[in-house]
Amino acid sequence: MEQLYKFNYRDYNIDGTNLKDGQFFLDVIGMWEKDFHDQYFPFYSTHLLANASSMIQIKSCFDLGSNEDCGMDGEYDLDTNLKLEDYSGRTTIYGIGSRLDEDEPLLLVRDDTMVVGMILLKYVPDRTKEKKKVLRFQLKPKKWESENNVKP
Repeated sequence: MEQLYKFNYRDYNIDGTNLKDGQFFLDVIGMWEKDFHDQYFPFYSTHLLANASSMIQIKSCFDLGSNEDCGMDGEYDLDTNLKLEDYSGRTTIYGIGSRLDEDEPLLLVRDDTMVVGMILLKYVPDRTKEKKKVLRFQLKPKKWESENNVKP
């Protein structure tokens, strides 16, 4: 189960806020998560796939350093990504808290075959081992709600 969502990265400022309506980008992702859940009930999205440019949009929602990135390389599993990170000199954020249940990680996967401004939400079953590891590497965003308090 998967669903593709589109956004215009030019509509957002450096902090992840929409220039037109003030909505925080993570709130938009939260609306997409709700839409995904409504379409595929009782399932929730477990993975968010996007190319490196779109992951920068997600990164803008967090206070991250220049040596920190969002999204593991989709060509490898989590264990391999963790090993690669040890040698890269960079820190990778592997998941963010789901807007529907922040204790559940939404795994971030970088897929450079995707188009800029497209995000794919996907349900992948049976990821207990992966989930436990991701919980150690997930971040809380700068703000959970947009400035105009729009909730997903």
